Amino acid sequence: MSMPHLRVVPYYRDCHEWTYLELLARHFGREEAERRRRVLAWIHERMPGRERAPLRHVVADRGRVVASMGHLPAEFWILGDRVPIRYTHDLLVDERYRGLPRLGRKLMINALATGARVAGGLWMTDASYRLHVNAGFEPLEPLTTYTLALNPVDFAAQRNLSAAKANAMRWLLTAVRAQSLSRADRVLGRPGCAVHDVDELDPVYDAVWEQFALGYAITRTRDAAYLNWRYAWHPNLEYRFALATAGGSPAGFMVWRSSHDGEKRAVVPDFLVARWDFATFERLLAHVIMQTFAAGSTSLSIMTTQPWAARVLRCFGFYPRGTRNTWVVGNWADRLPRRWIGEHSTWHMVLGDSDGDVWSRA
Repeated sequence: MSMPHLRVVPYYRDCHEWTYLELLARHFGREEAERRRRVLAWIHERMPGRERAPLRHVVADRGRVVASMGHLPAEFWILGDRVPIRYTHDLLVDERYRGLPRLGRKLMINALATGARVAGGLWMTDASYRLHVNAGFEPLEPLTTYTLALNPVDFAAQRNLSAAKANAMRWLLTAVRAQSLSRADRVLGRPGCAVHDVDELDPVYDAVWEQFALGYAITRTRDAAYLNWRYAWHPNLEYRFALATAGGSPAGFMVWRSSHDGEKRAVVPDFLVARWDFATFERLLAHVIMQTFAAGSTSLSIMTTQPWAARVLRCFGFYPRGTRNTWVVGNWADRLPRRWIGEHSTWHMVLGDSDGDVWSRA
């Protein structure tokens, strides 16, 4: 069936918002659509870089949005150069139109043509992954999320295991948790930088975050304007900044949030320390482990592409989860050799580089 009048066009809020919200309500239900409406307002009204419109492309049929894809503008440090990029995120096609004019692929091809470099859905569905690849995005090796079980009983109960296997898992995870908490306590008891939680980051530290970021070949730019928007001002979720300081100067930060209603795990969506700064990373991690354990979270998850940081995580009892975090990129041939793009240690990527946590339920 051909529907040539269905074209990809830039999203104009005054024109498209009400029919897009209708699409969200049909797909997710009214309650979730309202959560997403708050997130969309947060993006369109407060996000740094929002002047780099359009922030979304849509396909409309007789004035009604039937497919949509967001394009979050961002900036990356790439071998010392500050480069504007776009993330793809939040792909949705009305179920009544799926498979007809291949609207998802049209949106993906348009994303590449308008400069998308990174897919925001680092844990995208298989269908979204295939759409990205078929449209011309380049698949890379999957990323790894590391998890620490903080409540072995609840954690084991989430898996369909026999009684014997569940008991063995609880015993093992209890021992690992005891070692992790003991290690965290020792780390925090040693002399070193101070760590405390803050509600927002001060712009006065921006030059330090830039200096740290330049130690990595490829990473997202991080300044107070972006970090406070992304985490401190989120409309649905409550994040905290763990700030490490030494002699009055910042040594690094880690963003975290504990479990929310309907959710079991706590997450660390972002962190930044100087590359190879084991001591500060370890101290920030120890602080967050103790905080999330005290908050009653079942588990704590974090993602890193840096081998040295992964070694620290394993020392604390984090294990690589079996789920695959698929990852695709586009429009990188003009910037880096292929062998660099596919090497994880070239990047400093974190869970916050995905849009997934943006949409999480409060």
